[in-house]
Amino acid sequence: MRWLLSVLAVLGLAGVLPLSAPGVAHACSCVYEPDGPRIVEQVSYAASVFTGTATAKRVEDQTEFYEFDVREVFEGDVGAETVVSSSVQSAACGRGFDIGTEYLVFTSTYDTKGAPWSVDSCSATTESRNNRTRDAAVTVYGAPLAIDPQDQVFVFIDDGGEGAGDAAGASWWWRLAFAGGAVVIAGALVRRWIRSRR
Repeated sequence: MRWLLSVLAVLGLAGVLPLSAPGVAHACSCVYEPDGPRIVEQVSYAASVFTGTATAKRVEDQTEFYEFDVREVFEGDVGAETVVSSSVQSAACGRGFDIGTEYLVFTSTYDTKGAPWSVDSCSATTESRNNRTRDAAVTVYGAPLAIDPQDQVFVFIDDGGEGAGDAAGASWWWRLAFAGGAVVIAGALVRRWIRSRR
């Protein structure tokens, strides 16, 4: 019987400890290579694709927000101005932009932190003068549409006010609840097994 309790204790700790330990940061290993053999495949994974100049940057917590003046659109509902978010951490595949530089931007709608689009170093985003990436974008999406500067679209960034940190906190509560539930179930099974042995 003691061996069963020992096994259950070890299994319980093995299940609970990974849930309570902080995550380990790993360097981003999916960085886009514009001269790579899978360029057409890589450019095809985007929610929107546009050519635009980074005009402003704002940092909030672990996120950078970049404003862009858009010159042309290959894919997506992008106006004359838009905002793109990215992590400030390179280990989280964050990607920065130089203000005043024109880029060919491949975005996602994942984890945008209130911006319309997000981007990371795994996307095919490059400076707009990269002809291989541009040619691949034309192959996948067709010729881009020029943006009329008079067709102004105003983009608002969620300022991360009340409740902005709730998602991260909720994740820990779910982990704690799951671990607690696992302990209760294991305890009930042990108790039932002990009673059946009597």
